[in-house]
Amino acid sequence: MKPLKQRYNFAMTCFARSYGRGGFLNDNYIKQFCKEWAQWDVIPPLDNTVDQYFHYEYKNWRGV
Repeated sequence: MKPLKQRYNFAMTCFARSYGRGGFLNDNYIKQFCKEWAQWDVIPPLDNTVDQYFHYEYKNWRGV
């Protein structure tokens, strides 16, 4: 498994592509989700659906 910091940064870049850098940098929920996701033992899709994957995982995590 990749180190946690790399996984965290990977998740954050997906949100940056989806929401723009200014749109989420101060969102503590997204930061917390990325910290927790980095510790999960999952492999995200590595194709053009990865941003959508994180969007749905985040919504499930928030219970929305």
